[in-house]
Amino acid sequence: MEKKQKLTELYLLTSFLCLFVVLIHTSSEGVTNLTMGSLQHKVFFMFNKALSFVVPGFIFLSGLKLTYSYKYKKFEFLSFLKKRFTKILIPYTCWYIAYYVFLYYIHFIEAKTIKQHIFSFLIGDLISPFYFITIIFQFYILFGIFLYLLKKVNHILLFVICTIIQLYYLQNIYPVYEDRFFVTYFIYFLLGCIMAEHMEQFQTILKKYKWIVYALFIFFTYWHTTHAYASNVEGIFYAYWRIFTCLFSISGIVAFYCISYNIVKIAPQKFITLFSILDASSFYIFLGHCFLLYICNGIWSRIGLESIFIKFILNSMIVFLGSFIVSFVYVLGKKKWYSINRKV
Repeated sequence: MEKKQKLTELYLLTSFLCLFVVLIHTSSEGVTNLTMGSLQHKVFFMFNKALSFVVPGFIFLSGLKLTYSYKYKKFEFLSFLKKRFTKILIPYTCWYIAYYVFLYYIHFIEAKTIKQHIFSFLIGDLISPFYFITIIFQFYILFGIFLYLLKKVNHILLFVICTIIQLYYLQNIYPVYEDRFFVTYFIYFLLGCIMAEHMEQFQTILKKYKWIVYALFIFFTYWHTTHAYASNVEGIFYAYWRIFTCLFSISGIVAFYCISYNIVKIAPQKFITLFSILDASSFYIFLGHCFLLYICNGIWSRIGLESIFIKFILNSMIVFLGSFIVSFVYVLGKKKWYSINRKV
């Protein structure tokens, strides 16, 4: 049996995505509150938009990690789903309750009925990061189908067919809650799945053509951010914007995979260990960082800090480091708890 390669570059790629999701939320005040059309607003808007491949990136990583982990073991749907419910749904439920109590206490939201809670929980709209849970659970439910297709269909043909379907969908179909519908993102998940099946080939190709990958990322980032700004601020129509968003997201994912792969090849072991700790804490950083952001913004409001730029710098440092430390302590404590229970 072929020995599984340890994909240490995914530790760093996950760390990048965690940092970017924090920066998206800490920079959002500049996007919403600065004077539209000003230089500061343009910088904040384009910086924020340039990081917006984060959710597609996490979906890509999920497809890659899941497929790679089941490359040499049997897939059992019920045990797979049970494990995901335990690892994902329980923390999500706890954070949903914590956010609701906190936001209601500070009068940020009004009281919800049971029916509203059920809808909000399922659709993931209590706070902005929660919609990822709605998306990823759809992929967990469908993962067995992806594995079946990967075994039965030629991978190039499968990717071509799915790309055509994705392009048609993006150009012609606009469902309700499209940002929470798996079809909006399934090309990223499929790309991760196929890459997991051909990891060495992908790594060879990306190593050979990395500068082309970087150039494409720069081009699509420039195209997407400038056209999105022109559309949102100046009212200029952004033709094929969903397709260009997809191309930009794929270019960002592949570019930062290349960056991560090249860095871990030369990074000292202690840095790789740090990246692995960040990777293990990533889900809790994702869920919890907005809680810390609300607290920070409340403090700035009480002390009269008004500079959006200074708040962005402070929030970025405090929220990322704070959420990482809390998440790491939680993960470490959970491991110790399981270790103690096994001995007992």
